[in-house]
Amino acid sequence: MNGSHHTEEAVSTAQLSRSIGWITWSGLVNIANSVAVWVFMARMRDVDEVGRFAIVMGIYALFNTIVSLGLMTYLINEISRRRAASIEGKDSLHKFISSAATFLLISGLLSAVAMSVTGFAVSGSWDVRISTLVLSPALIPTGLVTLLEAAAISFGRARLVAKATTVENVLRTVIPLGLIVAGFDIFAICASFAVVRFIALSVYLVTAWGHLTRFQFSKIEFRSILAICPTFAGTIVFASINWQASLLLLGYLSSESETAKYGAASRFLIPASILMASYASVIQPNVARYADQMRDQLGSYLARTARVPLIVATLVAVASPFLSRQILTVMFGPSYEAAASTLDILALSMIPFCLVMVSASGLVATGSQRVDLLANILGAIVCIGTGAIMIPRYGAVGAAAAQLVSFLSMALVEATYLSRNIAGFRVWRTESYPRRA
Repeated sequence: MNGSHHTEEAVSTAQLSRSIGWITWSGLVNIANSVAVWVFMARMRDVDEVGRFAIVMGIYALFNTIVSLGLMTYLINEISRRRAASIEGKDSLHKFISSAATFLLISGLLSAVAMSVTGFAVSGSWDVRISTLVLSPALIPTGLVTLLEAAAISFGRARLVAKATTVENVLRTVIPLGLIVAGFDIFAICASFAVVRFIALSVYLVTAWGHLTRFQFSKIEFRSILAICPTFAGTIVFASINWQASLLLLGYLSSESETAKYGAASRFLIPASILMASYASVIQPNVARYADQMRDQLGSYLARTARVPLIVATLVAVASPFLSRQILTVMFGPSYEAAASTLDILALSMIPFCLVMVSASGLVATGSQRVDLLANILGAIVCIGTGAIMIPRYGAVGAAAAQLVSFLSMALVEATYLSRNIAGFRVWRTESYPRRA
């Protein structure tokens, strides 16, 4: 029995490592896309146009996060559970996936409309308004992509996610860069992003066609998703507001040049957010397994999984003051050298952010997602309040400070709750697994 347990654990660890490897690759190509486009924009266009582009992409990022309604971890949990519970049969899994697909398609359509309206409300610039309008259809396939990524991860097929992400981001890099070099405006660039998003969906659909031919919509499943949705949707809405509030407040309370500085500095938040979201998705099936079968070991497992990203984030934050000015100058040009202080503060904010991401996985697995919701509500309020005070005086630096204070408040709430309610959750001093006879 003991040998069997160790063999099973070794296989699980190997599979987890492979999944993390593929998801990390997905994150890296996503990062390359984001950085490359911004580098070309910063070097080939004036600061005001870069500021308008930052506003459009900020609005898109807001709704691109909201469209999935925060259901990614729930989808992974549910698909993994139904796949493992053979007593329910395959029909249960197919009904759930079909109903979730319908639900997320509706979400995509509504989000596209809301994004278009927001573009007209947030800015008086017609460049911003029209660009937001043509980019908004990219949200329609995004909910379905979220579901298909969750299914791939649950089935241990992170390699599929990596392939689809690679195809999408190569196209999202090559096409926009060609448009930028050719002198096209942000309207054309945003239109290309929308087209490529539909291509990415087609890659998943071709691979998952066997499951789609067994489409089995269930009103019961649809209602169950609708019932749990408010907590997850509320969490992701406030998380998205938290992420984009600083940028949007800069557009209202400061200048386009300050917005451009923050936009350039915040490019380095994208790698952290992408990699941490991917990391959290990959560990979620294991977190769910510990929560269901080995609850006494859940705390120590969460602590161990949190330790690695926290150490990396701390090292980056320590190195940032020595490297930020040179990196910004090399990548975006001398005009963005002044964004170094903004980048240093944002780098520091990644430490509590990493803790929040891992903590949220534990909260969802234990049915305590309401705590994550409350933390995100608090974070959004703190970010907006702090930003409203600091941005008029300090511009981009004030926006970064608001983001830091927001993430610190969230980490305090979530880590405190877990340490009090799950034995063994000690981030900087983890406990080992209990020995088995």
